[in-house]
Amino acid sequence: MMKFTKQDFFVLVGGIIIYVVDIGVDFWVASKYFCQGQYSWSILILCFRGISSLVTQIFSYEWFKNDWEGTDTGKLKWIFLVHLFHCGIFIRYWFALKYGCQAAFKLKSSGDASETDPSNFIKKQAIDAVTDINMLRVFKAFLETTPQLFVQIYILMQHGKTNCYQYAAIFMSLCGISFSMADYQMSLQKSLPDKESSVLRGDALSSGL
Repeated sequence: MMKFTKQDFFVLVGGIIIYVVDIGVDFWVASKYFCQGQYSWSILILCFRGISSLVTQIFSYEWFKNDWEGTDTGKLKWIFLVHLFHCGIFIRYWFALKYGCQAAFKLKSSGDASETDPSNFIKKQAIDAVTDINMLRVFKAFLETTPQLFVQIYILMQHGKTNCYQYAAIFMSLCGISFSMADYQMSLQKSLPDKESSVLRGDALSSGL
């Protein structure tokens, strides 16, 4: 049976905070380099940010199109407009918070394991929304966060000067990579509700043999 607990909801909220703070740190570091006349580093950081955002927006919109196939085209136009301004991830967070809050705080567990059961349907919606977000965060981790981490480490080793914003960028990069991979692994396990039961059945067959 699929589960979406209060702990999962708070992890989701923590992921939103880390995502927003990471964006702020990126622009803060880029502005610092720009003010110091190090334009190449500033442009490079913003390029990583822009490429990552573009790729995640494209995938996010395509997933919305597949999920909402056959629905009102007006909604898709609105979703396209939001993604055009690179805010698609926040729409996904809104849906995840909406379904996650209902699944974690408002629904009571039901003995019915069927997906047609209302409580299980809401839980599945919450898990699917979180899984999509975590997949997009994995894209961000490899397209933006990891390259930026290498750039910051290279600057520290090459120039020897250390500033607080450089340490902040390295710290947020490490946090972003760690949390994105951990959250994605958890999402994979939750999106496969039959995994645990299949493992138990396999153990039982092995012991029987």
